[in-house]
Amino acid sequence: MSKLRVLLTGAAGRVGRFLTPEFEKRFALRAFDRAPVPGVADSVRGDLSDLEALRNALQGIDVLVHLAANPDPFAKLPEELVAPNIVGCNHAFLAAADAGVRRVVYASSVQTVMGKPWLEPGTVEVDDPPRPYTLYGATKHFGEVLGRYYHDHRGLEVICVRLGGCCEAPALGFNLTGEGAYNWISPRDAVQLFSRAVETPGVPWAVVFGTSTTYRPYLSLRTAREILGYEPQDDVHRHLRKEAVKST
Repeated sequence: MSKLRVLLTGAAGRVGRFLTPEFEKRFALRAFDRAPVPGVADSVRGDLSDLEALRNALQGIDVLVHLAANPDPFAKLPEELVAPNIVGCNHAFLAAADAGVRRVVYASSVQTVMGKPWLEPGTVEVDDPPRPYTLYGATKHFGEVLGRYYHDHRGLEVICVRLGGCCEAPALGFNLTGEGAYNWISPRDAVQLFSRAVETPGVPWAVVFGTSTTYRPYLSLRTAREILGYEPQDDVHRHLRKEAVKST
């Protein structure tokens, strides 16, 4: 059986560098980024502003995994967010539809809902109203709305992954006892979740949260489990205990 053909935008970025090694093994991977992407044989240099470059890069692709964006939570509208996160995001969906891509896996963010304080009781479900934590989070919610539009009007399968803070646990340090304890996702859990979003058949439209097992279930993983069969391998409690032992 031939491998799925996957285009990964933002492949040289903070999350992309965790995905590319495993994606190279599992899929017929093509990378798209403004910067060189080490270790990826089929790599295209390009920018989201160039619609034709995206269309060309997406020829023959089955699934687009769209990571590329300005990820700065303190970025400003319009000067820093409109071009990559709104115009560029629309280019990605439009180019995918024009190129006959079957599915887009869109990297959204937990910042679409983290206006609900993480210390308040209760669990956030994916169908709760958006409460953007930042302007960046608001642009990510706009990307989800774009995905819904292109699903309804152009027939794209779309899975929006509301990704938490993705990094190795030691890099989080003290943040594991604050906000990071409620939205952290380990690199290997991110690889698992995005791989399942690429591979799981029969999902026309979905929004899922992407975290590891966190301090308490602030962001519900129910939909990710039910639709994609996702089960976190890493647990923030285990890392908190390691941090506590180190400090004694």
